[in-house]
Amino acid sequence: MNEKWWKQSIVYQVYPKSFHDNNHDGIGDLQGIIKKLDYLKDLGIDLIWLSPVYQSPMDDNGYDISDYYKIAPEFGTMEDLDELIEEARKRDIKIMMDLVINHSSDEHEWFIESKRSKNSPKRDWYIWRDPASDGGPPTNWRSVFGGSAWEYDANTNQYYLHVFSRKQPDLNWENKEVRQELAKMVSWWLDKGIGGFRVDAITFIKKSFELGNLQTYAADGLANIQEASLNQPGIHEFLHELREATFANYDIATVAEAPGVQDADLPLYVGENGHFNMLFEFNHVDLDLGPEGKWAEPVNWSLSDLKQIMKKSQEVYNTTGWGALYIENHDHPRSFTKFIRKAEADLRAQKMLAVFYMFMKGTPFIYQGQEIGMVNAHFSSIEDYDDLATIDQYQVAIQDGHTHEEALKAVWRRSRDNSRTPMQWDCSSNAGFTNGNPWLNVNSNYPKVNVENNIKDSESLYHFYKKLINLRKDSHYSESLLWGDYVSILEDHPEVFAYKRVHKSGNLVILCNFTDKETTVELDGTFQEIVLSNYSNSGFSKEHMNLKPYEAVVCLVD
Repeated sequence: MNEKWWKQSIVYQVYPKSFHDNNHDGIGDLQGIIKKLDYLKDLGIDLIWLSPVYQSPMDDNGYDISDYYKIAPEFGTMEDLDELIEEARKRDIKIMMDLVINHSSDEHEWFIESKRSKNSPKRDWYIWRDPASDGGPPTNWRSVFGGSAWEYDANTNQYYLHVFSRKQPDLNWENKEVRQELAKMVSWWLDKGIGGFRVDAITFIKKSFELGNLQTYAADGLANIQEASLNQPGIHEFLHELREATFANYDIATVAEAPGVQDADLPLYVGENGHFNMLFEFNHVDLDLGPEGKWAEPVNWSLSDLKQIMKKSQEVYNTTGWGALYIENHDHPRSFTKFIRKAEADLRAQKMLAVFYMFMKGTPFIYQGQEIGMVNAHFSSIEDYDDLATIDQYQVAIQDGHTHEEALKAVWRRSRDNSRTPMQWDCSSNAGFTNGNPWLNVNSNYPKVNVENNIKDSESLYHFYKKLINLRKDSHYSESLLWGDYVSILEDHPEVFAYKRVHKSGNLVILCNFTDKETTVELDGTFQEIVLSNYSNSGFSKEHMNLKPYEAVVCLVD
């Protein structure tokens, strides 16, 4: 068994802009993170994933990098980052940087030079194409953030490709010089002593231009670019080369944002000789997305759908690879609103969700505020939102004939800004995030939901997460929870998500009631004892378990 340190770690994602503002300009910063390291240490965190802090014009909140070797002034300086790495190290915490190499900012010096002329030595560092015969974009591909994926440049009479924002031109991975320059940069950061990388949008780096125009049913004639740009043939050669030139030479953790990867391809990405240690899957967090990913036409998914999605990849990890377990991050709304669709659900449901995902096979990721029960913010106007994708989806919904109220309701449900509202530290002004004017409004529930209140209350979600972390890392049951095989059980039960962790040191059953009703479960074997529950008393007998509304139970079984 390969017991790498990152398999036994708990990862915490910090979205720096919204975590803690030390200089009171309304934007979170590196010194603010340093101030909160003891909080993260006490929670039980081993690895901090830091969303981008590189120099950037911030068109997409740092995912548009203009210099990979500099820190954005709003976050601090390179000296601040060095201090964060060192202060974290003193607390046995490693820092994982966000690596954005599918695209750069259009303000990066590489793109400025590439755009200068068709004869520029860096022209081929990006993806340029002549106009179509009618003078329009080369293909009908729609960018992820809306509109054509091609941007016209009048100076050279060509278009450049951008899978995301027009200010995020895609790098041309077909160019060996580009790949070498990126590998050089990656190694520079690893030589600094960071603990690894979360690799952004990496499955977009290979494009299939031979597909040309794609079939579309949209009124604007555009088709989603994913069909021609996600996990395309030939991508594995690029990723193998990157790993061998960089990651393989260091004792680090790598986790890929990898939409478009099917279960059958998981061994190529995270197997014994895979490109990365872990990857983020999307099927479970995108269960509710409607046709072509539209927010305003949600799918009414069932618990059975969720069971089958989790089972497929978990069973792969029984034999090869390792999972990245998550229910929230900066690109998704808060999990409570997504997975629990009853307005009256409460703290018990949040605790149940924590049990549901924390004990599967893989490394758990906690997103800032998740551990205290932060939820979606229902801002009253679209003008209160900052996120590019949110504004695009709102406009698409209006164009598709939805009312303002329907479009705004979809924003409340799916906006990325739901997870980007400032961290709620206490009940003081702006939730203790800043003494200035916050870049994004604080959720109005902060006087009740905040770190200070959670720490004071021994029955809070925060203290429950600490119990789960301790159970996973430092208990009699750690071997089973870390290394045990995942076995799906009770697959036909309409209310309960259940699975076993099977190991020679002991077999555990995890039972999660996803409803507000009492229900009963029975097993082929017998229950031996309750290891953990989100209730103080459980309906336990040797033959069956009576689960209360939103109850989660971890049991030792024969």
